[in-house]
Parts: sequence; C-alpha cells; structure tokens
Amino acid sequence: MSKYTIIGLTSWLFSGLILLFQTISSLMGMEEKMVFKSLALVDIIGKGHFNWIDGISWVSIQTAVNYIVTMPLFLLLFCIGILFFLMHMFTYRS
Repeated sequence: MSKYTIIGLTSWLFSGLILLFQTISSLMGMEEKMVFKSLALVDIIGKGHFNWIDGISWVSIQTAVNYIVTMPLFLLLFCIGILFFLMHMFTYRS
C-alpha cells in the first residue's frame, strides 16, 4: 500500500467516525426534535478565519471555496479520500 492509499483510508475512517458521532449525538437529543447537525470547517475553526474568502475577486472561485468550507466535514473528508485514491491510481508504478 502506498502513502496515498493510507491517507485515503485514514480520511475515510475519520469521515465515518464523524458521521457516526453526529448520528449518535442527534439520537441522544429530545425525541420531539431529532435534528442532524452537521459539522463544517467554519464551525470548527471559526468564521473569522475565513473572512479572506470575501476578498477573492473571481466570483466562481469565491463560490467554490465558500462551498468547500461550508460543506459537511464528513463529506469533505470522503471526497479528500477519493482524491488520494485517484492520485495513487495515476502515480502507481508496478
């Protein structure tokens, strides 16, 4: 196994753990109000650290970066895992 495969599997593992944690925490709430609250990078790091996104002059890049930092963290980690598996596929030499 290459380092890209290990990083991809680790990313998928953390994605699964975060999804499991969020599911358990939503089930432990009140029965009338079961809300699945997903974590994002903005929630963890803080909105103040991402003020530089508003200063990006190209609107399409600004929208893409804003989407990445506000998407659910488990989904972001899953996509990062796929990216590393693809990197392994293109750089693997037998």
